[in-house]
Amino acid sequence: MAEINFERWQQVAHFHNPLKDGKLVEHSIEVRLDPLLEHQSVFPLMLKGKASALFPPTDREYLEECAERSKNQCFLCDGIWRKRTPRYSEKILPEGYLEKNDVALFPNLFPLAAYHAVVMVGNKHCRHLDDFPAGMIKDSFSVTLEFIRRCYESDPGVIHFTINANYLFPAGASVMHPHLQILGSPFPGTHERELLERSRDYFKKHGTSYWLDLSATEKLLRERWIGEIDGSQWFTAYSPLGPNEVIAIMPSVHHFLDWGEAEMNGVAEGLAKTLSAYAGLNLSTFNFSCLSAPLNSKSTEFCCILRLINRQNVVPHYRADDYYFQKLLGSELIVSPPEELASFIRQYF
Repeated sequence: MAEINFERWQQVAHFHNPLKDGKLVEHSIEVRLDPLLEHQSVFPLMLKGKASALFPPTDREYLEECAERSKNQCFLCDGIWRKRTPRYSEKILPEGYLEKNDVALFPNLFPLAAYHAVVMVGNKHCRHLDDFPAGMIKDSFSVTLEFIRRCYESDPGVIHFTINANYLFPAGASVMHPHLQILGSPFPGTHERELLERSRDYFKKHGTSYWLDLSATEKLLRERWIGEIDGSQWFTAYSPLGPNEVIAIMPSVHHFLDWGEAEMNGVAEGLAKTLSAYAGLNLSTFNFSCLSAPLNSKSTEFCCILRLINRQNVVPHYRADDYYFQKLLGSELIVSPPEELASFIRQYF
């Protein structure tokens, strides 16, 4: 196992504070560097314990109002999807769609890639984050993996797939009803390409997988380690890409075609528990992306990973949590220290 370097440095800002009678004050700012991608996450220590200033608590009453108002127009509710969604060709899915219990997969009407599917996650229009049963999540991944397998068999040139979710409108969802989006393309996306290239460089330099080394190091340190469930290992990100980021790796599989029952169980249980922990923090939204090595790859430098973050809570007139600092400068703001977040989420595992 190669040594993982968790680099950080400190800055100090000085100014006369009018809220303290003009007294000269100083504020410490910690900057963390991601060990693989080298992106920066900035933690102004003055924000510790003040997350509500940037993330006002979820307004449950407003959330229920939004759900009730949008339910009648939802094409995923009450079986309407069977009449109002497109179907795949016989070449890919002779059935036109995939269905398992109260989960269904069909094409996105406005695709962003050669293969872009939507997965309806359950029949319930709106869920609090502690109401995502592991069985329902597992069914969602089950139809997703079957779709990926069918696409690859039909079109072997499509080797790059990601499994993604936007939950609720502050997270970018145009539909409130829980759903996943699967993207499949002959080419990797920007972040996927960077992860694959950096992982390959690390393997060439050290002869080991960065992700296995990272997971083993986090487990040894215990600062950000959350736990293991079946074929998955969970910990918080040292230098997160978004608020309250949690990372899961599937150490035994390199791409989606390798997944078995263990990986589906582990991801489903881990996601259900982590989302319940988010609910325990009074959060209401999330994004996640699950990434894979190319489907035709036999190399061992990459394994399947999942990155989960929360977004702004549902409140009237919510503010965006993604601005120039993230979008254009490529850095991220830390509001809650990853070590404290891991300690909190461990209670749910």
